[in-house]
Amino acid sequence: MDATQGFKQTIERWLYPELAKIAPHHRARALEKARAESFDFLEVACILAAIVTVTYLTRYSLKDAGVVDRLSAALANFVVALPQLLLFAGPFFVRRTRRGLRLFLDDQRRA
Repeated sequence: MDATQGFKQTIERWLYPELAKIAPHHRARALEKARAESFDFLEVACILAAIVTVTYLTRYSLKDAGVVDRLSAALANFVVALPQLLLFAGPFFVRRTRRGLRLFLDDQRRA
């Protein structure tokens, strides 16, 4: 196992404590199934609110700027917005996956 794979597994174990209850050979399938779970209303509403908030926080105005200035400002804006989206919307993607893992565990118990 390389360092990247080990780091990924450490992050997954930290974000998804439910994985400890799933056999190692079933974890990849469980995560895949959990990530395919649809978002609930709260998650969709909060992700949309996060997008609106980040858009508001990262807006810029270049009235009399050239094409190069606009492109460089847009690139800088993207670099600033990406971590903000991760911070504001990311928890709701984690929430959906955790919910999906709990459903996977419930299915395993019933079977």
